[in-house]
Amino acid sequence: MKLLYFLILCSTMVRGQIDSQERFYSDSRQYFVWSEDAQSYVLKETEYENSVIDIREINSKSNGYVAISVVDDGRARLYHGSIAGFSVNDKQEPTWQLRSKSMRSKLTLNPEANTFTYLFEADAKRYQKIFVFTIRRAAEVQASQEQ
Repeated sequence: MKLLYFLILCSTMVRGQIDSQERFYSDSRQYFVWSEDAQSYVLKETEYENSVIDIREINSKSNGYVAISVVDDGRARLYHGSIAGFSVNDKQEPTWQLRSKSMRSKLTLNPEANTFTYLFEADAKRYQKIFVFTIRRAAEVQASQEQ
């Protein structure tokens, strides 16, 4: 019996579990929409309103939840989805593929430019809308408020 307890204790120490949540704040974002006429994404507007992006990873980087809270013309909107996949491109930019009940989307972090690119409302060919958030990590915001 002591051996069983010891093995259980060792297995929990060896197999570490990811359970992390990161929060990012944004005070500006660009909004792009796909244009059939131009066959490219067209900038619709640059918005200077607050957004909060939460990424919660549970057990692995490809399992968890993402919630994006956006203030748009005084109204709060929520974009969210379960993490269905995770990858890192050749520029070392992490990308989370998201699925919700009615929509698939993708969130990519560019740590050098401090931006998140959120692609959403996909059809069979491409994503129709894009938000590009200028971000700050919650820890940075909290540290600057304490000074």
